Amino acid sequence: MSQQLDRTTPVPLYYQLYQILENEITNGSRKPGDYFGTELELQEQYDVSRATIRKALERLEANGYVNRITGKGIFIAAVRLRIDLPELLSFSEEMKRRGMQPGTRLLGAEAVEAPVAVVQALQLADGCEVLQLRRIRLGDGQPIVYSDSYVPLAIGLTPEDDFSGSLYERIHEACGRYVDEAAHSIEAAVADAELAEHLHVEAGFPLLAFRRTGYDATGAPIVYERGFARADQYSYEIKLKRSVRS
Repeated sequence: MSQQLDRTTPVPLYYQLYQILENEITNGSRKPGDYFGTELELQEQYDVSRATIRKALERLEANGYVNRITGKGIFIAAVRLRIDLPELLSFSEEMKRRGMQPGTRLLGAEAVEAPVAVVQALQLADGCEVLQLRRIRLGDGQPIVYSDSYVPLAIGLTPEDDFSGSLYERIHEACGRYVDEAAHSIEAAVADAELAEHLHVEAGFPLLAFRRTGYDATGAPIVYERGFARADQYSYEIKLKRSVRS
């Protein structure tokens, strides 16, 4: 039996409903992708107005609990992978920390002339060749990130190497150097037709675009990455602290 709304309390009905529905989603009885209902079904179940149910659903959607699909209804959303910055982890480490099985679908590995952005990021000479890796990173078998990674050939990696695991670990195995720190930028993006196909979403789907330059302990750049993560399955959290108090 559904939990009932308390119409005598000053707490708004939409917020009570949000809490009830949030608990129903997070108590473990439903899984990502499960059908949750329609606005009309929930409206009738809880005997509330259309405005109330919509406000509660908007809050659930904003907090990543549900996805609303026009003409089909409301479905339980996949749990987003939250990355706490500024801690630096490889994708494989991020997956394992959250109890997910990391995976890789290699789209290509080849030596190419470094693009201008890569020349600048890795402090290379013009015309220098780098190893380019195009990969889809998976979490529990589901595509989460599309990435292009560039590594100087001097590192010692070749296109024939095994890139099914962590690139950071592979770099360490090849030359004994760790990715010690990184400069990481994030911005909003949408999926074009190619990215949509790779990430199993529709064109126009919201993504998080990122660029990252990784440095070894001496401060030398050793890897440059650019990629796109599904915004429904990936999020970043940053803790900020004021250095000056007024």
